Amino acid sequence: MFESLFSERGLSLDRLRVLVEIHEAGSIAAAAPGDPVRQSQYSRQVRELAEFFGCEVTHRQGKVLKLTPAGVRIATLARQHLQSLQDLWSQTRNESVDYTIAGGDSLIQWLVLPRLGKLPRSLNSVRFATANLRTQQIAQGLTECRIDFGVMRRNAVTEGLKAKPLGKLEYVLVIPRALRSGRGSRRISTAWHEVPFVTQKSDGQFTRRLQEIASGDGEEFRPALLCESFPQSLAAVKTGNYAAVLPRIATHDLPAKSYLILADDTFDSLSRDLVLAWNPRIAQIRPVAQRLSEELRGVLTL
Repeated sequence: MFESLFSERGLSLDRLRVLVEIHEAGSIAAAAPGDPVRQSQYSRQVRELAEFFGCEVTHRQGKVLKLTPAGVRIATLARQHLQSLQDLWSQTRNESVDYTIAGGDSLIQWLVLPRLGKLPRSLNSVRFATANLRTQQIAQGLTECRIDFGVMRRNAVTEGLKAKPLGKLEYVLVIPRALRSGRGSRRISTAWHEVPFVTQKSDGQFTRRLQEIASGDGEEFRPALLCESFPQSLAAVKTGNYAAVLPRIATHDLPAKSYLILADDTFDSLSRDLVLAWNPRIAQIRPVAQRLSEELRGVLTL
């Protein structure tokens, strides 16, 4: 059985592990930063794999060596094989089995982390690691089985992935009451130009749509502060000096006596349908994954 795989030298678990590390890091140099001896060793091991498979595994991009499509395919298959062995090794020693769940920073902080503890005690043998990634990175990581689960927008799920709905992520306007002192109106249409706002500085879909909404009366919307993320925006709001449009789930701990939290139909276009996504191959590689997907959907549903 598998005579052709063992009839020649060059294939080993250690060489496959090195290839997975290079894929994770993005290049040989990144997999062994500042260590020329180790980089040379990795190059030799990858070259031996290339000779064994009879194809180019790496190619040069500028000054760095990256994996070719064939190299990525081998690394993906190797990762699945090694993950199965790692899980079995952990289970036979009654140790935790690690799973990775990825999402944007705000979703990790306000949706995932507060709810993971609600999983059944029968899953105590599972240990989670969170990953703060952009949507495209999540989709790619799921496709390559580098991450196990992703919380992401429904319209960003790529072919080959499975997804179950978690509900709609809604947005509201949050204004510290101190900023509205002496301003009796609660009208959102006038708030854009009456109080200082904090928004994200990215040129993403959300930021562009918010700019359109806030400039709907013909007057240009000029935020007073630009931040990298929603959690940073919330931190700015908590100083009492800024208003912001934030996910509703970010406002649960804000005291009503200190903040106005205003909803409006104009924010419907900002809403996002969230899903829990995974690669169906994970269920074949990792026995607990199927049940875990069902339990995660239960606790993460909005």
